Amino acid sequence: MTVDPANANELAEIAGEVGADVLKGDLSYPSVTGSWQLGDLDLGEYLDCYRGKRLVLIIAPVGDAPSPTYTCGICDFVMNELGECPRCKSEIAARAQEYEWQVRTPDVLDQVRDLLDEGDNQDPMA
Repeated sequence: MTVDPANANELAEIAGEVGADVLKGDLSYPSVTGSWQLGDLDLGEYLDCYRGKRLVLIIAPVGDAPSPTYTCGICDFVMNELGECPRCKSEIAARAQEYEWQVRTPDVLDQVRDLLDEGDNQDPMA
Protein backbone atom coordinates (compact mmCIF):
# COMPACT_ATOMS: atom_id res chain seq x y z
CA MET A 1 0.00 0.00 0.00
CA THR A 2 1.26 3.48 -0.80
CA VAL A 3 0.13 6.87 0.44
CA ASP A 4 -0.51 9.76 -1.92
CA PRO A 5 2.80 11.71 -1.96
CA ALA A 6 0.99 15.04 -1.47
CA ASN A 7 -0.71 13.71 1.67
CA ALA A 8 2.56 12.24 2.96
CA ASN A 9 4.36 15.55 2.40
CA GLU A 10 1.59 17.44 4.21
CA LEU A 11 1.82 15.01 7.15
CA ALA A 12 5.62 15.42 7.20
CA GLU A 13 5.28 19.22 7.18
CA ILE A 14 2.86 19.14 10.13
CA ALA A 15 5.16 16.75 12.01
CA GLY A 16 8.12 19.06 11.43
CA GLU A 17 6.12 22.08 12.66
CA VAL A 18 5.40 20.38 15.99
CA GLY A 19 9.06 19.48 16.51
CA ALA A 20 9.22 15.92 15.20
CA ASP A 21 12.12 14.62 13.16
CA VAL A 22 11.12 14.04 9.57
CA LEU A 23 13.18 11.66 7.47
CA LYS A 24 12.78 11.09 3.73
CA GLY A 25 14.62 8.82 1.34
CA ASP A 26 14.73 5.41 -0.28
CA LEU A 27 14.78 2.54 2.20
CA SER A 28 17.41 -0.13 1.60
CA TYR A 29 19.10 -2.97 3.41
CA PRO A 30 21.88 -3.58 4.29
CA SER A 31 23.90 -0.42 4.76
CA VAL A 32 27.68 -0.37 5.04
CA THR A 33 27.28 -1.25 8.72
CA GLY A 34 24.75 -4.00 7.94
CA SER A 35 21.75 -2.01 9.16
CA TRP A 36 18.75 -0.44 7.45
CA GLN A 37 19.53 2.62 5.34
CA LEU A 38 17.12 5.51 4.59
CA GLY A 39 18.72 7.62 1.88
CA ASP A 40 22.16 8.49 3.28
CA LEU A 41 21.09 7.86 6.88
CA ASP A 42 21.94 4.64 8.73
CA LEU A 43 18.73 3.99 10.67
CA GLY A 44 20.41 1.77 13.25
CA GLU A 45 22.75 4.57 14.29
CA TYR A 46 19.99 7.18 14.07
CA LEU A 47 17.48 5.26 16.19
CA ASP A 48 20.11 4.52 18.82
CA CYS A 49 19.73 8.08 20.15
CA TYR A 50 16.07 7.27 20.92
CA ARG A 51 16.86 4.18 22.98
CA GLY A 52 14.68 4.12 26.10
CA LYS A 53 12.18 6.66 24.70
CA ARG A 54 8.52 6.11 23.88
CA LEU A 55 7.98 6.86 20.20
CA VAL A 56 5.23 7.26 17.65
CA LEU A 57 6.57 6.08 14.33
CA ILE A 58 4.64 7.03 11.20
CA ILE A 59 5.69 5.41 7.98
CA ALA A 60 4.13 6.65 4.77
CA PRO A 61 5.38 4.79 1.68
CA VAL A 62 4.90 7.00 -1.37
CA GLY A 63 6.27 4.71 -4.10
CA ASP A 64 8.88 2.15 -5.01
CA ALA A 65 12.54 2.97 -4.55
CA PRO A 66 14.67 2.66 -7.67
CA SER A 67 16.62 -0.56 -8.00
CA PRO A 68 20.14 -0.24 -6.62
CA THR A 69 23.00 -0.15 -9.08
CA TYR A 70 26.57 -1.28 -8.58
CA THR A 71 29.64 0.22 -10.19
CA CYS A 72 32.64 -1.88 -11.22
CA GLY A 73 35.67 -0.75 -9.26
CA ILE A 74 37.92 -1.34 -12.26
CA CYS A 75 36.15 0.13 -15.30
CA ASP A 76 33.27 2.09 -13.68
CA PHE A 77 30.63 0.10 -15.61
CA VAL A 78 27.22 0.44 -13.90
CA MET A 79 25.48 -2.90 -13.25
CA ASN A 80 22.02 -3.78 -11.96
CA GLU A 81 23.27 -6.79 -10.00
CA LEU A 82 26.27 -7.33 -7.78
CA GLY A 83 28.71 -9.75 -9.36
CA GLU A 84 31.33 -10.11 -12.05
CA CYS A 85 31.51 -7.13 -14.39
CA PRO A 86 30.50 -8.20 -17.92
CA ARG A 87 32.67 -5.51 -19.53
CA CYS A 88 35.79 -6.61 -17.64
CA LYS A 89 34.97 -10.29 -18.27
CA SER A 90 34.70 -9.60 -22.01
CA GLU A 91 37.95 -7.60 -22.02
CA ILE A 92 39.80 -10.37 -20.17
CA ALA A 93 38.51 -12.96 -22.65
CA ALA A 94 39.56 -10.80 -25.61
CA ARG A 95 43.04 -10.24 -24.14
CA ALA A 96 43.43 -13.94 -23.40
CA GLN A 97 42.47 -14.77 -27.00
CA GLU A 98 44.94 -12.17 -28.31
CA TYR A 99 47.67 -13.57 -26.06
CA GLU A 100 46.99 -17.12 -27.28
CA TRP A 101 47.21 -15.92 -30.89
CA GLN A 102 50.51 -14.17 -30.18
CA VAL A 103 51.94 -17.29 -28.54
CA ARG A 104 50.92 -19.49 -31.50
CA THR A 105 52.13 -17.05 -34.17
CA PRO A 106 55.92 -16.85 -34.40
CA ASP A 107 57.48 -13.43 -34.29
CA VAL A 108 58.87 -12.17 -37.62
CA LEU A 109 62.38 -12.10 -36.19
CA ASP A 110 61.95 -15.71 -35.03
CA GLN A 111 60.85 -16.66 -38.55
CA VAL A 112 63.93 -14.95 -40.07
CA ARG A 113 66.20 -16.68 -37.56
CA ASP A 114 64.63 -20.03 -38.40
CA LEU A 115 65.18 -19.40 -42.14
CA LEU A 116 68.81 -18.45 -41.53
CA ASP A 117 69.29 -21.50 -39.33
CA GLU A 118 67.87 -23.70 -42.10
CA GLY A 119 70.33 -22.13 -44.55
CA ASP A 120 73.24 -22.77 -42.19
CA ASN A 121 72.28 -26.43 -41.82
CA GLN A 122 72.26 -27.09 -45.58
CA ASP A 123 75.33 -28.72 -47.09
CA PRO A 124 77.16 -26.01 -49.06
CA MET A 125 78.69 -28.65 -51.36
CA ALA A 126 75.37 -30.05 -52.44
